[in-house]
Amino acid sequence: MRSMLGRAFGVLAFAGLLAVSPRAPAQTATSDRVEQDARAAGGESKKPLPWHDSSLLWVQRASTQTLGVGPRPLSPNPYYDWVFYLRPRYYFWENDTSSLGVRGQLELDHEFTNSDTTTEKHETLLADTVLALVPEHAFVAQGEYLTLLSLSLPRVVLPTAKASYNAGNLAQVGVRAFLLQDLPLRENESWFPRARLALRAGYSYQFARYVVPELSSLNQVRMDLEGHSVSNNQIAGAALPEHLFVFHGLAGADIWRNVVGFDAEFGLDPAIKFPLREHTVLDFPLTGPYDVQTVDRPQRYGVLTLLDVYVEARALENAFHVALGYENITNQLAPAGNHRSPLWSPDAHFYLRLEFVPDLLVEPPAPTAPRAGPAPGRNVASLR
Repeated sequence: MRSMLGRAFGVLAFAGLLAVSPRAPAQTATSDRVEQDARAAGGESKKPLPWHDSSLLWVQRASTQTLGVGPRPLSPNPYYDWVFYLRPRYYFWENDTSSLGVRGQLELDHEFTNSDTTTEKHETLLADTVLALVPEHAFVAQGEYLTLLSLSLPRVVLPTAKASYNAGNLAQVGVRAFLLQDLPLRENESWFPRARLALRAGYSYQFARYVVPELSSLNQVRMDLEGHSVSNNQIAGAALPEHLFVFHGLAGADIWRNVVGFDAEFGLDPAIKFPLREHTVLDFPLTGPYDVQTVDRPQRYGVLTLLDVYVEARALENAFHVALGYENITNQLAPAGNHRSPLWSPDAHFYLRLEFVPDLLVEPPAPTAPRAGPAPGRNVASLR
């Protein structure tokens, strides 16, 4: 039964990656440490499944103001939704310290409220799809010490989300690096046995059909700066981001054995937008050509701030994870031009996350070599 389940999930994970042609404790190096410990205990190491650490997630999210948390008055735009993730992995090659594999992320969102995050009430939407080729190397993997580097080279984001495609996005192509350091705090103790620190950094270039978000079927009549009515397909006034950067720091610890852990991630995601033309000439059949002027020195630089804090419990050989967390991902500048706090904004939400890692049930680690507790960002070391 286990072998049949293993083969079925392996086919599903690999098929999911082919179909889209795009946070988390020690990754391949976790298995490396398991094998090393097993050999040291006199056991025979077992080659891990090629799709190990693939995962399925179900996340329930609600905005803080939906739950009555935050300043008054409450937001007129509350939301509550479910998010489903399939995060397959497939390793082409790996040994005790290194590996090469492909990782992906498919995401499906269903909103139960009527916020402006969707067009229709109770709408189900596919999010952008991610695919990455990931070489990974453990410089140190001895006991509780682990120094691990994962590279997403390349990392591709495809605009499978309706909003991204309609805005004119074609693809984001870039690189990501994730450097993890595991270290012991109180060895052989149940409380706070180990901690972890990590850095996440990356760059992406966005290919797009337009400089500003446009929808060919919109034909919205708008007023220009001189009071004339003009028709265009522009969705928003700002240009699309051209260059995107990621700078994140992560820290966490196991609170009680490998069962309960705490992790936090904070970072800045700067972006440089496409340059706008100094002027554009539009040719209207009824009135003739019109020279549309732009503002002087338009602002091209923007920043997203990210804060994610959660407590996680694990069960059944770490195959099941339950996490309760708080996340705030928002523009640093509010629509009024004031700076938002990185700790709270109208975009902040609480979430309950359930994660299933099936390879740990299909082929659990040997009793003499229990798998170490997870490190931060295991599932999106190469994806976020």
